[in-house]
Amino acid sequence: MALSDRGATRVHAKALLAALPENIAKRELSIVRERLGLDRSMCRIEHIDSSVGPGNVLMIGIESDAAVEVVTGFGIKGVSAEDVASAACDEAEKYLRSDVPVGIHLADQLLIPMALGGGGSFRTLEPTSHTVTNADVIRQFLDVPIRIEQESNDAYRVTVGATTRKDRS
Repeated sequence: MALSDRGATRVHAKALLAALPENIAKRELSIVRERLGLDRSMCRIEHIDSSVGPGNVLMIGIESDAAVEVVTGFGIKGVSAEDVASAACDEAEKYLRSDVPVGIHLADQLLIPMALGGGGSFRTLEPTSHTVTNADVIRQFLDVPIRIEQESNDAYRVTVGATTRKDRS
């Protein structure tokens, strides 16, 4: 399996609220619409009525033919809705600019299935410490090579198992 190209994207956002004023979600989604150029119809608010306590999360979904990337921003007491949304937008914009199909949070999760399933490759942003650590741990248990190679300023190729011509495409 090779995840090399992302293709066209469709972006939407959702703000989840539990026992907090709707104004928080509206402020977060306003930032998302402004920064990512989304129409109101691509943004929604969802209330969680059965929560144990107050909280909120902003989720930005980026769908493509290759994968679905979800960027999240968790509300933190004392941090403005605008700051939560801005941080999530920063991550979403970095992913969208890169044209890679696999985001930073999915990259480390793909390693085990690829190592157990015969290998493959994917393109991603600069690997996080989670991805590097996961690759090191997998190498301790399985006799499977895992290579992480920088392709450009913002794109890396991760190859699990033997490299084939199909994986390099």
